[in-house]
Amino acid sequence: MYITKRVPTIDEVIIKKGQTVSGNVVIPLGSSGLVFGTILTSIDGGITWTSQEKDIWTAGSYEADVEVFHNGKTWKSLSADNVIEPGTDEAKWQELEVFDANGVLIENITENTKATVLITGEVREKHLQDYDDSMRISLFKNKIILR
Repeated sequence: MYITKRVPTIDEVIIKKGQTVSGNVVIPLGSSGLVFGTILTSIDGGITWTSQEKDIWTAGSYEADVEVFHNGKTWKSLSADNVIEPGTDEAKWQELEVFDANGVLIENITENTKATVLITGEVREKHLQDYDDSMRISLFKNKIILR
């Protein structure tokens, strides 16, 4: 039997709305859209929002030129067989982007458009899309409470 995962409703994702903004949300190339609860990041103060697409850094070995997300930033490995944590050795990792705004998409979209993004409030962690527990500190910093 094949089971299809349904998209959660807004009431399943959002416990309490705090502050929302309307921003330009960009859908990743090749994607059919984004759904409620997708983690979004912005490098321009919340004008443009994108989903976080880089792999989350975990302890292990990385080849040169591999890009990862770690502690609210994206990093590029500068050496082969790199086992060093990003941000601890400038000779091993190059910082690419620092995200200055983070939020949760609170509507479904199928094209690049202006959309509503929650930037303060309470959400159910289990219903977030593109979320990894290692993002908790860097993404939310007491702005969005995870339950």
